[in-house]
Amino acid sequence: MRAPGYSPKLLPLILLLLFFKVSYAENGTGDGTEKTDLVLSLNQVIERARYANRYLLQNALLVQGNRYSLQSAESEFDWKVRPVANLGLSKSDNSTDQASGISGKISKRSSSGIEASLLPSVAYVNEDGVSSGVGVSLSIPLFRGFGKDYNFDAVYSADFTLETSIRNAYLAEVEKILETVSLTYEILRQQTLVELYSTQNQRLQKHVVTIQLLETTGLGSRIDTYRAQIRQKDVQSQLADSKKKFRGALNRLKVLLSFSIEASLKLDIPLSYVETEVTEQEATRIAFENRLEIEQTTADLLEARRKSRVAEQKILPDLQFVASYRKNTFLEGLDATESYYGDYWSIGFTSDTDIARSSEKASFQQSLLTVRRVKLQQENQRDSIRTEVKNNLDALINQAQNIQLRREQIVQATGKRRLSEIKFSHGMGGNFDFIESETELLQARADLLSSKIGYIVGQYRLRAALGTLVTNE
Repeated sequence: MRAPGYSPKLLPLILLLLFFKVSYAENGTGDGTEKTDLVLSLNQVIERARYANRYLLQNALLVQGNRYSLQSAESEFDWKVRPVANLGLSKSDNSTDQASGISGKISKRSSSGIEASLLPSVAYVNEDGVSSGVGVSLSIPLFRGFGKDYNFDAVYSADFTLETSIRNAYLAEVEKILETVSLTYEILRQQTLVELYSTQNQRLQKHVVTIQLLETTGLGSRIDTYRAQIRQKDVQSQLADSKKKFRGALNRLKVLLSFSIEASLKLDIPLSYVETEVTEQEATRIAFENRLEIEQTTADLLEARRKSRVAEQKILPDLQFVASYRKNTFLEGLDATESYYGDYWSIGFTSDTDIARSSEKASFQQSLLTVRRVKLQQENQRDSIRTEVKNNLDALINQAQNIQLRREQIVQATGKRRLSEIKFSHGMGGNFDFIESETELLQARADLLSSKIGYIVGQYRLRAALGTLVTNE
């Protein structure tokens, strides 16, 4: 008997959905009993780090928070509407009155510091009727506080903080990409070393068996057996150490990519590269055009100079011109003690300033020192970038030379191993040369692997030094 609403046409769709539910998992695991390997290329690993790393997500949230801070600072110059309502009782010796009213303030502050306000009000007293009024006021700073630089200080500061956080988020992304690439190739290095040590262990195991047979027949010596077994134990120790480092590096990469530690992650990364060909002068020019640190130091200098101008203006006396006008009808106030028909206006100057202004003068001198300090930082930043570019280029040249030397060393060690193997197999000596050549060949291959990976990672570091690793959008 079929359940209500069952349709045979939906069966293929249901089976398909069940298949995806069972087989698909973000971290590479299925239903808990079967694991599916998640295979990622280097580009996929980098993209995953850019958009899933928790540290970079925190920086993105910080940028968003600074955007709201800028909006909050800019809102100080919007139209402000502040309604006020009141409801209460007033008591005297003869009576108790209920009073209520509503008033408000509509104000606007300009970038030059001028503030205009409109103040309407309506009040009601139960026995005396209604009173209403409307007022306007105008406040103009004459010395301190006049001008866009002074009044937009909070806006400019918030905008500077926002732009700085965006640049810092970009630089953090560059650092995470470098960390991701280094960690990814460290995994590849340890994985390859595991394969090299495993192969070497198998060769030594065959050699140990052979030398033991020769020793049994009297054609070999005990010292050759000991020598082969000792070397095999060294290789087995190196194999265990590489396996441990491989698992540790892989787990660190999972955390960096926000994967579960239990996820079955594999990497598909070729050990190939194209040699970098760029002159030091050209590389330095590219770095000066693209590095955000130079843009940041320029922004720091502009901000320091702006802060210095604001500090200089704060030395001026705080004198304001204030004018107000109010029109009332029927009652003067809520207590209804007297009737009033007419206008009220006032005009004058207000000031609240320390005569010596010692604190303001000291702050201005500090701001001048800050400008000088930021100038020195700007010059030092350019020198640091120039040095960083040169060091990365030198490192690539050194790694390229090491690669060539290791390749030649592998050829020499291979030849030495063949000769020693022939010599030992013909009983022309012990296995000392054979064990030594095996060790040298293995070390040369490991060094070549490290040099290749060092060159590839060095290319990424050079791109970061040039400011071209991540597109600055």
